[in-house]
Amino acid sequence: MRRLIITRPSKACRARLLIIALFSVMINQPASAHNGVDHNNSCFLTVGDTRLRISGYQFQPELEGKHFCHFFPELGQIVLAVEPLEEGRGKSAVALELAALTAWSSPGQAFTVIKRQAEQPIDTGLASISQTIAQRGIYKLNIDLKDDFGNRRQQSMVFLVGIPVTKILVMIAGGLLVFIVGFAGLSGLKKEG
Repeated sequence: MRRLIITRPSKACRARLLIIALFSVMINQPASAHNGVDHNNSCFLTVGDTRLRISGYQFQPELEGKHFCHFFPELGQIVLAVEPLEEGRGKSAVALELAALTAWSSPGQAFTVIKRQAEQPIDTGLASISQTIAQRGIYKLNIDLKDDFGNRRQQSMVFLVGIPVTKILVMIAGGLLVFIVGFAGLSGLKKEG
């Protein structure tokens, strides 16, 4: 009976694996911001029995055509649009409120409202709130949905503004790749020497 002995991969094999890893990193598109306008990666939130699609936008040239959910990479104007997935389900209005995290110590009063949008009709489409954000931080969108009978349901969504998560992840991945290549190179030199 023959036994298969697995040994350390050859230099050629390691080089091929490294090239494959590099190409897979370069080919992969960043999933930073729900790229595109097809809403395949939209953010969804359920308020009572109503499922809403939430899309966030920023208006910097490099972010044109992209929408966001929990991570807005730049400071500046943001727009959060809320739309029901099923129209005409007896929901007449929505009130939107934007709040900023201002106090870590008291959870009940941690967020301070920075903008309130008046009630907007939502039974036929889209409602939105817009604000210019000048400070990096944690923010919250409060959604108050009112049905035809005057019943209210509320839900919140927390998100970050001014933190380029994708750029940070790319830098971490690049650093790890340099570390792995350096480690592989050093072990190859030690083996030869």
